[in-house]
Amino acid sequence: MTTSTAKGSKVYLTFVDQWLDTLPASESEEFKEFAEYTPSIIEIWVYSGILGYPGTFNDLSRWVKMKYKKLNRREILNSEIAALHCDIQELRMAVTSGEIKGDNGAARLAALEKELRSHIEVSERLNRSTDKRGLILAGADRVMREMTNIFKDDPQFAEPIDNAMNAVWAKVYSEVSS
Repeated sequence: MTTSTAKGSKVYLTFVDQWLDTLPASESEEFKEFAEYTPSIIEIWVYSGILGYPGTFNDLSRWVKMKYKKLNRREILNSEIAALHCDIQELRMAVTSGEIKGDNGAARLAALEKELRSHIEVSERLNRSTDKRGLILAGADRVMREMTNIFKDDPQFAEPIDNAMNAVWAKVYSEVSS
């Protein structure tokens, strides 16, 4: 975490806070709301690029972690998978040792294995969709940054390109979010 001072002697705890202060109030608030409700740091990074964020991914990531508590769905799902696997092993040992009758144990074992397979399927689906969305948004971000760099010295194209990028961002984001 870095502390810096701007012209008006305002102290910023992070580069992201300093950058947000340069945006119009409405864009700054929209970005903060987006960062609060979006679980993916990649999507937040891409949106920040659309708004002209000049800092690093690590600075932004630290800022998001500091400001907004994110639920790690993958970690929760993986711990549930591990717990189910452990429960299945314990149940098998209990059936083998005679603590639980075979027919009763078999029914409970089938139910646990079905739940485990369901959790694994959800985990794989979550990984695929997250990876796909991240790649699409990262590609869109790269294209928009390159276009901005190409036309940065030509003021007649600045506003139309900015408007086009915002429209493209909204369309791509809505398509990959549904």
